[in-house]
Amino acid sequence: MNLAEKICCAIRDSGYGIEAETGEKFAEYLRFLTEYNRSVNLTAITDEDGIILKHFVDSLSALPYTDCCAEVLDLGSGAGFPGVPMKLVRPDIRLTALDSSGKKCAFLRALTARIGVGAEILEGRAEETGRGTRRASFDVVVTRAVAELRVLAELGLPLLKTGGKLIAYKGRPDLEEIAAGDRAASALGGLAAELVRTATGPEARTLVIYSKTGETPSKYPRRYARITGDPI
Repeated sequence: MNLAEKICCAIRDSGYGIEAETGEKFAEYLRFLTEYNRSVNLTAITDEDGIILKHFVDSLSALPYTDCCAEVLDLGSGAGFPGVPMKLVRPDIRLTALDSSGKKCAFLRALTARIGVGAEILEGRAEETGRGTRRASFDVVVTRAVAELRVLAELGLPLLKTGGKLIAYKGRPDLEEIAAGDRAASALGGLAAELVRTATGPEARTLVIYSKTGETPSKYPRRYARITGDPI
């Protein structure tokens, strides 16, 4: 079994249909990521099985909550997770990847060109983007960024249209973090989180999903130092 076939089997086992051609694109993604990671720190997971399961398959967890042809923003995209795997499996998604690192954006531009994935790559900070022309312009914001839920809520909800969803990939958030995230979401035009467990055991994963039901007040998002230092 070659690499592309191995990836196809793993993704099919997780419940998603995938063509052989898409498997080849995933295989090229893995090879390019491994090569690029030698000079730019993109991921601490470097073994083949780890990339397939902990990056590729895990990234697909938000697909059941992503409508057809949705405008999707991958906030803090880094090495392209979860947005690029989502786009590979669901080409109908209109993907924008946002990252503040110029080196990571350069990787994303090279990657998407190499594997033939249509995506807009934005270099910038989420809180600045949320105060600009892209405010309230996405149906879904996904993020695997390592930050507290209250921080992710303030960064992500202003970027959503009313009716949109912020989907944060987390491990096992504790009750205090969930409560703080819910308070922030309420102030930002969102509902308390829906929690979806997608795996158990050592690889436990929780999707924390905030639905946006009203406009975000214009004073949000604040500067990042205020977001982290002065909770809503």
